[in-house]
Amino acid sequence: MTIVNDRTITPPIHDPELDRRVKAAGASKTVYALVTPETEAAKNFILGNAVAGPDAARRHHLEQFRDAWTGKQFASHEAFIERWMNWASPVVAIDTAGFPWRYPTAGGSEALFHVITAYGNRARVEKFSPEVHVFAGEYEGYKAYAEACGIAVIEHPRSQWQAVARALPTDALFCLSQPSAIDGNVWPHANDFLALLAAAEKPRVLLDVTYVGSIAEAPAAKIAADSPAVQALAFSLSKPFGVYYDRIGGMLCRHAMPSLFGNQWFKNLTSLQLGLTLLERHDVFELPRRYKTVQREAAIQVGRRLGLTLSPCDVTVLAQAEATTTDRALADFLRRPAGAPDARLRLCLTPVMAEMIRTAGPIAAPGGAT
Repeated sequence: MTIVNDRTITPPIHDPELDRRVKAAGASKTVYALVTPETEAAKNFILGNAVAGPDAARRHHLEQFRDAWTGKQFASHEAFIERWMNWASPVVAIDTAGFPWRYPTAGGSEALFHVITAYGNRARVEKFSPEVHVFAGEYEGYKAYAEACGIAVIEHPRSQWQAVARALPTDALFCLSQPSAIDGNVWPHANDFLALLAAAEKPRVLLDVTYVGSIAEAPAAKIAADSPAVQALAFSLSKPFGVYYDRIGGMLCRHAMPSLFGNQWFKNLTSLQLGLTLLERHDVFELPRRYKTVQREAAIQVGRRLGLTLSPCDVTVLAQAEATTTDRALADFLRRPAGAPDARLRLCLTPVMAEMIRTAGPIAAPGGAT
C-alpha cells in the first residue's frame, strides 16, 4: 500500500534554541494574534455587568440564546457575514451574487479544512487523483490539512507563477493567501495569477483573505475575489482583531458545502456578537493605521536585539529582513520559504508589541487586589 506524503520521522517545527532566542528578543517565528485595548473594550461592551443584576448589555447578550425554536438565531450569522462583506469591500472585490452560500466558521481554519476535505471527497467520487497546489512558504495549514486527507501537495516557487497558472491541472485545487502569508505583504501579482487561472472551465482556487483588516492602506487594486477562478473565499477576524481564541470567521462559496450546513445552528453566538461589534466599531484600516508606529518601533527593537535590519511588512504584526546577516543559523530559521537562499526573513512582532501597548501579562485588579 502506498501512503501519500508518508513521513517516517516527523520533522521538528522549529529549532528550540533559536525559538527561545527569537522570543527573548520580543518576537516569534510563528504568527500570533495581537490582543489590543480595542479588542478588550469590545468584549466589555457586549458582555456588560452582572454584579447587581444584568444591565442592558448583559441582558441583550443573554437573550440572544433564548427561544431557539423561533429561528431568530439565523440572523446572527447572516448579519455578521453581510457586515464583513461591507467592511472588507475597500480591500476585496466580492461578487455577492456569485457566492450565494455563506457559512459562519470557527475562524479561518474550519473553512479551509472543509473546502480541502470536500475536494478530496469529490475526487474519490469522480475518480481523479486530487492535488493541492501552493506556493512555497505559504500558510502551513493548507499542506497539513491536505496531507491529513491523503491528498498530494505540490509546492511551486512563486516567482514562476505564470508558468504555474498555465500548467495547473484542470482538477487541481490551488490554495492562495492574499495578503500573503509567505512574506506578510500584498502580493502584487495575485490578480494576474487569478486571471490566468480563470481561463479554465471551472473555479480552482481557495482564496484565503484572513489578513484583510491587518494592512493599513488600500492595495493598488482590490483583491479579485470576484474572479471566476475563485471557488471559495475564507476569512477570519483572528489576526485583524486579536481574537484568535474566539474563533470568528466565515466562508463564501459558489456552491453548497453540505458539511457546513449544520453551522447555521451549531455556531457560537458570543463570537458572532463580538465579531459584529468589532466590525461596527472599527473600519478595515483603522487598527493597522493606529498601530503602525508601534510596529515600526517594535521592528527596530527586535532587529537591534537579533542583529537584523528589520522593516515592517504590510501586515501590522510582521517584519522582514534581507537575508544578509552573517548569522546563518538564524537566517535559515526565519527564511521563508525555507531552503530558498535568496528568500527574505520573516518574523512576528506580537510579543514585543503586546508589551508596548500593555496587553501582555495579567490584568491588574482594581485597588491592587490579586
